[in-house]
Amino acid sequence: MLFKKNAFLLILLCCLLSCKKEPFVPNSENALPGYWQQLKTFPGAGRVRAFGFSIGKKGYILGGNAAGGFNSFLLNDLWEYDPATDHWTKKADYPGQAAEYLRGFAINNKMYLGTGFGQRVAVPGNTVPQNNDFYEYDPATDKWTRKADFPAEPRENVIAFELNGSGYMGLGTNDSYDKNFKDFYKYDAAADKWLRVADYPGTGSFGVAAFSVNGKGYAGLGGASPSTIEKDFWQYDPVANQWTKKAAFTGKGRVFSGQFAIGNSGYVGFGTSISENLDDWYRYDAEKDSWIKITNFPGANRYDLITFVIDGIGYVGTGNPGQLDDFWKYTPVKK
Repeated sequence: MLFKKNAFLLILLCCLLSCKKEPFVPNSENALPGYWQQLKTFPGAGRVRAFGFSIGKKGYILGGNAAGGFNSFLLNDLWEYDPATDHWTKKADYPGQAAEYLRGFAINNKMYLGTGFGQRVAVPGNTVPQNNDFYEYDPATDKWTRKADFPAEPRENVIAFELNGSGYMGLGTNDSYDKNFKDFYKYDAAADKWLRVADYPGTGSFGVAAFSVNGKGYAGLGGASPSTIEKDFWQYDPVANQWTKKAAFTGKGRVFSGQFAIGNSGYVGFGTSISENLDDWYRYDAEKDSWIKITNFPGANRYDLITFVIDGIGYVGTGNPGQLDDFWKYTPVKK
């Protein structure tokens, strides 16, 4: 199967050495370069497919894979980043299976996360590496609490975001990357309950870019079995429980990209287009429903990276190819 994860990534690695970075040249319609600044190197193991998130004024990196190629060295370590001091502190390990592609959302200064590709050795007779367990992390106490499992087939590579105090999670795929899940769920943290909502109508199911802006969710791009990479883009309205098609992504179609939201805008960049690993970044204006290219990244092209936002500043780091451990911040520039 073309999109079996390891084979897919091996093809991409073969293309990497032939890639050349194209300089970004601003013009009157494309004048939001922004500023990239390299920060201290992440002190944990270099990794791919980790999960990055922020709560308040701190950022976090969780889990991932510290091995390359067809090997697995799955991680469950959690690290906290303080932008005021550019310093990392190790926190309590994730109590679920060590895993890559963990995903979740923040609600009321706590993080809720789960799913992912993990090691099920603790469950006799269970050889399915995908997970559906779900946990709450409280940074105030540095403690984890088991919550109601994600209520569908175990999976990896889901999307997740918070809207109006509720969490939303869905999509993803299985170990063979031959299932295109489109189901989507709402999580009530106070009641610890899940509710199925409107299925995702887009084409992609894994490696999909997703973020939230002004109480609406946005998702698009990504891959689907057997061999599709898309550029379609959708908005989810939680009040109407409805998806609406929006302006298609204007860059190359890609999977395993980085994405975050700052103010009224979403940002999507990096990822891989099968033929090359990418370094370009695009800004989505939710009010105008339009995309513009904003800047190229001065570091190594990459995919399977982590991203988060603190006080209107975007942070990115780690990722493929190799087990990268560099860390950067992005400061947007207004027109």
